[in-house]
Amino acid sequence: MKTNNETETSQVPDILQAFMRTCGDLAWKGWAERNAGNVSVRLTASEVEEFQLIYSDAVGEKESWNLLPRPIPELAGETFLVTGTGRYLRNVPVAPAENCGLLRLDDAGERYKLVWGFENGVKPTSELSAHLSAHAVRKQVSGNRDRVVLHTHPTNLIALCFTREFDSCSLTRLLWEMHAECIFVFPEGIGYLPWMMAGSEPIADATAGLFADRSMVLWEYHGVFASGADLDDAFGLIDTAEKAAGIYLAACQAGGIIRKPSSRMLAAIAANFGKIPVTGVLERE
Repeated sequence: MKTNNETETSQVPDILQAFMRTCGDLAWKGWAERNAGNVSVRLTASEVEEFQLIYSDAVGEKESWNLLPRPIPELAGETFLVTGTGRYLRNVPVAPAENCGLLRLDDAGERYKLVWGFENGVKPTSELSAHLSAHAVRKQVSGNRDRVVLHTHPTNLIALCFTREFDSCSLTRLLWEMHAECIFVFPEGIGYLPWMMAGSEPIADATAGLFADRSMVLWEYHGVFASGADLDDAFGLIDTAEKAAGIYLAACQAGGIIRKPSSRMLAAIAANFGKIPVTGVLERE
């Protein structure tokens, strides 16, 4: 019998195939050095059933319940596909059951249990609190649409943190100006979170707060969190913002920003795609 890591691609659940591809892409982009980055997906009922069907001999209670730092009743009974702590994202496509796994919250949203993967004693990502807090907020504000939270370390977006003082408004404005696609890819803007200790409950709370009205948050000097309906959606948000940050840095190296789109031009781009930009950004020249 094949092990979980030797299962043929055709026998791998669709969501796990997409998960493996995304983790590999994050590593290929250079956004997941060493064991950096983490990914989580809130599974649908049909995705859970597919896991149970394909891995019928492996999906089940792996250990006792683990207490969450605080209850998250909004996610009660939900199942998540999550990367493991200390694992290299580049290895997820090679050995998924050793580098990621499924966890399920209890009916009160107070505890979680591992039910597949996480082999050889691996535990879920150290950023689990930030992921679950973000999932709870995005589930509510998106009307149950958003199911992915992705955290990674894009080079250019991190580099921006060293160039000037930012807040959510000024960072959003800069990215919108640098790449015409940004204003309709994330018209709600991007959140900017001044430095806090990664893996802590305070940064999980602050990130969740920013996710209440936007889908992407930049942690100062650290990396980005993004949420979307699926893995492509969340990945695309970061990819677009990272491209804009790279354009800004390239322009600075070429002699500085001499000209850029006006508020009128940006508003026209948004209107052309039926998007309504968040207030307070275009008003700031």
